Amino acid sequence: MLLLIGLFAQLRFPPDIVPPEVLRGKDALAADPKHYKIELENEHVRVLRLTLKGDETVPVHDDQDALFVCIAVSSDKACHLRLTRPGGRSQDIHMQAGESRWIYADTRSEKNLSNQPLELLVIETK
Repeated sequence: MLLLIGLFAQLRFPPDIVPPEVLRGKDALAADPKHYKIELENEHVRVLRLTLKGDETVPVHDDQDALFVCIAVSSDKACHLRLTRPGGRSQDIHMQAGESRWIYADTRSEKNLSNQPLELLVIETK
């Protein structure tokens, strides 16, 4: 048994089996610049504007702890959003215009649950 362990220890695995970009998180702005726009950034916060048409989805990305603020542009003056984690677990968020909700950092995608446009400010902490 010790001989097998010794032989295994001598094997060299290539360091690039998993590319570094896979291990590094994907920022929302990099993952989907079509839907995310930067509004403000300083040493304390980063403010992103998320704009989605009806039923549009943002690809999976990593988010920081953030305050979501609903800026409703739809006729019903509300934001209806589904956050979905890679494992399939999801959370639906419903906010009226002007309401906010604290969202903890996670890897997820976002989908507009309405057929109306949606606009949110995402205020991330640094």
